[in-house]
Amino acid sequence: MIREFAQNIIIKTTQHSYGSEYIEMKGADNEDKLLRFQETNLQNLLQHAYRHVPYYHRLLREIKMVNNGFVDLSRFTEIPILTKELIRKHHQELISKDYTTRKWYYNSSGGSTGEPIRFIQDDSYRKWGNATFYYYYNNILGIDELNARKIILWGSERDLFQGGMGWIDKIVNRSNNTLFLNSFRMTEEDKKKYIECINAYKPELIRGYAGSLYELCKYAERNKLIIYAPKTLISSAETLSYEMRKKIEKIFGIPVHDYYGSRETNNLAGECDKGLMHILEFHNHIEIINDQNLPAKEGEEGRVIVTNLHNYSMPFIRYEIGDLAELGPKKCKCGNMLPTLKKITGRITDHFIKEDGTIIHGEYFTHLFYLKDWVRRFQVIQEDYNKIKILIILKTEPNELEIRDIEKKIKLIMGQCCAINMEFVEEIPLTKNGKYLYTKSLVRWRI
Repeated sequence: MIREFAQNIIIKTTQHSYGSEYIEMKGADNEDKLLRFQETNLQNLLQHAYRHVPYYHRLLREIKMVNNGFVDLSRFTEIPILTKELIRKHHQELISKDYTTRKWYYNSSGGSTGEPIRFIQDDSYRKWGNATFYYYYNNILGIDELNARKIILWGSERDLFQGGMGWIDKIVNRSNNTLFLNSFRMTEEDKKKYIECINAYKPELIRGYAGSLYELCKYAERNKLIIYAPKTLISSAETLSYEMRKKIEKIFGIPVHDYYGSRETNNLAGECDKGLMHILEFHNHIEIINDQNLPAKEGEEGRVIVTNLHNYSMPFIRYEIGDLAELGPKKCKCGNMLPTLKKITGRITDHFIKEDGTIIHGEYFTHLFYLKDWVRRFQVIQEDYNKIKILIILKTEPNELEIRDIEKKIKLIMGQCCAINMEFVEEIPLTKNGKYLYTKSLVRWRI
């Protein structure tokens, strides 16, 4: 009885938690309406930030951008870019003075630079994110994501730590026709079982980490196994390289659609059937800027600058997310009005490998450092099958309990014989491209 009651509540909440937001998106059904939607939401966000967020009150006043309570949007690009370092330095000043009036919560990101940041998000942000997600599937891909039979190949550290998901999560997944397969740890046996699950469940939709889908397809190819082809296949969470795309599409026999999001700002862009990634402007305003901080031209690679339109609890305005992207045409042959990116080029994730061939997703290790306030920057390096080195730049004194917990969870996934060497350093080396890798496997490069 209790479970049936909970199931009805969950179904009702899931289906209607973003109804008005989605209707508002549907109303902006041409370029003029979309422009007005963006201008209105940017104006409202900046006015709120000026009145309630100390950091932006000072900043907008210094550049004299607010007159008689209104923001001059023609000068929007004069707002200094927000970086992760500025977020750490001005964390309290970036929090809205009225955040407690909202249903707020903490979130954290490892980030492509290996520098974890902690921030506040709220219920309105979540609802707009959900509605944007639904819009992408329904209006760009033509699939009812909520009701479609789907398999999610995703990472959950909780399942590894606690031995499985709770009954509420199982009810939610069952209600949404979802079968969840944990990709943080994929042994050879896991890969075989996952392929069997896909073939038996026959999902309309499969969504997963790019690297996890790639490893599953390599296993299928090695063992001459066939994988059931869903109607829609989505790759997310990391850069989908040319090699990965070709392998995944070869094994599944259908195109794979790349999806771009982040913890800091949620849904950013999604690929359509014509191969372009549509910028989801209902939720985020995105700029691609070149080395001179000028707008990139079509086909030009630049830095991704994001302004989320709906997180009033801790606004991120002109936030440099740490990724690179190539700007696409404003109009796409698929007919959707949203502007496009050609590809995301700057997100790097690396996976670890055990001696028995088990693949450990790199994001498993970054999750261990989320909400660790004593860590400024980190890098986890697999030096050998049973040897892990962790480089940490400290923000404050290290938390010994959390260090032991991190080591315990690494041994849980890598094996109790794994040697873990944690070093506190002043600097973590950059790659040749000037990026930080938050995970790096020396083993994978030599096999």
